Amino acid sequence: MIKCAIFDLDGTLADTSVDLGRGAAYVLEQFGREAKWTDADYRKFVGNGAKKLIERAFENTLSENELNKALDMFKVKYNEILLDNVVVYDGIKEELDKIKEQGIKLAVVTNKPHKSAVKMVEALFGKDYFDMITGAHEDVPKKPDPTTTNKTLFELGIKPTEAIFFGDSDVDVQTAKNAGIEAVGCSWGFRSFECLLAAAPSAIIDEPKYISKLC
Repeated sequence: MIKCAIFDLDGTLADTSVDLGRGAAYVLEQFGREAKWTDADYRKFVGNGAKKLIERAFENTLSENELNKALDMFKVKYNEILLDNVVVYDGIKEELDKIKEQGIKLAVVTNKPHKSAVKMVEALFGKDYFDMITGAHEDVPKKPDPTTTNKTLFELGIKPTEAIFFGDSDVDVQTAKNAGIEAVGCSWGFRSFECLLAAAPSAIIDEPKYISKLC
């Protein structure tokens, strides 16, 4: 019996790619680099946290000190613009409402920095809509490491066998597997169907309307 549905944020609940790209482009320009990437490129760069996004945007050419400086710059800029163009995917809210009506707990586990994640989720869905929001902290391993997912389950009093994890990337599928949770790939997000298929989730869904049918 499913008692908790866990969701990735970027590319699963909401399309955040435009502002993530704008933030990364801003940093590239501050470093005198060409902001040459498209929205499609930035979608491919997202998934392993802000640091990895910046590494990929700079094509892994920064020293550790430069990378840390660029990351700090990105966080400040992105926090200013993170709600400018974000869009909740059609049908998501309706499906989450159905799950909540069934008494199933809702959680977000994301590699987005924790403060930004909380700010975004509460702006899009309302304060306390989700039972728990777990974002990334510098001193905590990021997905696909299961640490943040395990913490979420523990805090909510949920066993892995009582949870289901929805995410748009191979990172999310591997995270769920590492935590012993059933994984569902969401193909409307930032990764291709082929990428999700290669990660071998329990199921792949192409529209949010199937979310409540799996809970």
